[in-house]
Amino acid sequence: MQILDQAVEMIRKQGANGASLAAKLEAIAACGDQAARVWQGYLDNPGVSGDKYTIVSWIGAERAKQLYALSLEAHALAKDVCAAAGKRARFLVLDESPISLAYRGLKDGETGTQAAQVLLAEQQATNKHLRALADKVRAIKPVAKAMKKPAAKKAAPKKKVAARKPAAKKKTKKAAKKK
Repeated sequence: MQILDQAVEMIRKQGANGASLAAKLEAIAACGDQAARVWQGYLDNPGVSGDKYTIVSWIGAERAKQLYALSLEAHALAKDVCAAAGKRARFLVLDESPISLAYRGLKDGETGTQAAQVLLAEQQATNKHLRALADKVRAIKPVAKAMKKPAAKKAAPKKKVAARKPAAKKKTKKAAKKK
């Protein structure tokens, strides 16, 4: 979640109003809560064991799809938070998901339930961190930009300018004299 940390820091430095951004961070954490319930649902009722290679074979395709859909939703919200950081955030690329997905391999000797316990703990830690970021954004005091009214312009004394004759008139007079 380093990207969101950086975005929040940029927003804090700008002194932007953080109410809507805090709501988006809370929405990401809510997606994380749903993902934690999916992981907990698997741990409560693990079903048949899967193969020794992937977590998906243990938790099932339906749960993996639910986690992926939550990840897409959270990813869009995270992009909004990064975009709110302004032009300075154009380098921020969200390459990590705030949702613990089921698309990683199992380590040697690890079971799907052990991996699910680790991923559930990671998800809960991420949710806690997201809520801390939301609190940090809420605490930002908006910077009041001083609006100066333009000073009334004093009327400069008018200078008398000698009346000039347009060049076109001079040419016509010279042409008339020649004839």
